[in-house]
Amino acid sequence: MSWEYSEEDYKQYTKETWNTSAASYDPWIRALEPFNEPLLEAINPQPGDRILDVCTGPGEPALTLAKALGSQGHVLGIDLSDKMLEQAKKNADARKVTNVGFEVMDAENMTLDDASFDAVVSRSSLQILTNPQAALEEIARVLKPGGRFVASVWAAPGERSPALHAILGPMLMHCTPDATGYLPTPYELGGPHTLRNMVEKAGLEPTPEDRINVPIRFEDTDDYLQALMEGTPVGHSLEEENEQVQQAVLEETRANIERWNQSDDGDLVLGSEAVVVSATRPET
Repeated sequence: MSWEYSEEDYKQYTKETWNTSAASYDPWIRALEPFNEPLLEAINPQPGDRILDVCTGPGEPALTLAKALGSQGHVLGIDLSDKMLEQAKKNADARKVTNVGFEVMDAENMTLDDASFDAVVSRSSLQILTNPQAALEEIARVLKPGGRFVASVWAAPGERSPALHAILGPMLMHCTPDATGYLPTPYELGGPHTLRNMVEKAGLEPTPEDRINVPIRFEDTDDYLQALMEGTPVGHSLEEENEQVQQAVLEETRANIERWNQSDDGDLVLGSEAVVVSATRPET
């Protein structure tokens, strides 16, 4: 049976599934760490900066940014998932990072002052929002004139990111779409110039987009499946399907992993491509 949802239903579903995944998200967040470097290089944190991390999850790249700033600056991480932010606070305590704070907040309707941040960063998150254009307009609003913005989203088509598409490809083939025939994917902002055009529409001045390919490493196939199935909403979505669909998806996932594995040392290494867009808020 197909399903229907409103934007509010989808937002609540997103919050609930990320809350469910929060305690098991660390393996996946560690796998994404190689994406931090190009984002930090683009955002170029300066002493005294006040930086916003949109959809920070368990605290990245907020914690890495805070470390880079030292005592001369502050980072605020926001997320819709309160359970993710509980993990973020624990991670900040464990790493003894004190110049960072976390608040539950809707990226599409931020309770933050106009022109209050020197820089804003968003890593692999805009594509999961209900209304990413609204979030970009909020980002433009809270940036100071001359302020810097950088975001990454997963590239399209999905085959450019086997680390995701190994399982999402089969899910798109077998899982039940909504009443209109639609199934959400994480690639919808990753087409040529898609994100850049949205950033420009929000009132920011983007540079040409960049594409980066980062290998994501796992111990083996079981490690990969555990990271995706327990640490992200993928597992929650698949569990809503019948047993026959679940089995077909997992069988095809294992076949994809064998086909796309780039490693020759016994580990599992899957490619992942992201589109990166940097921009500034005009001075006037």
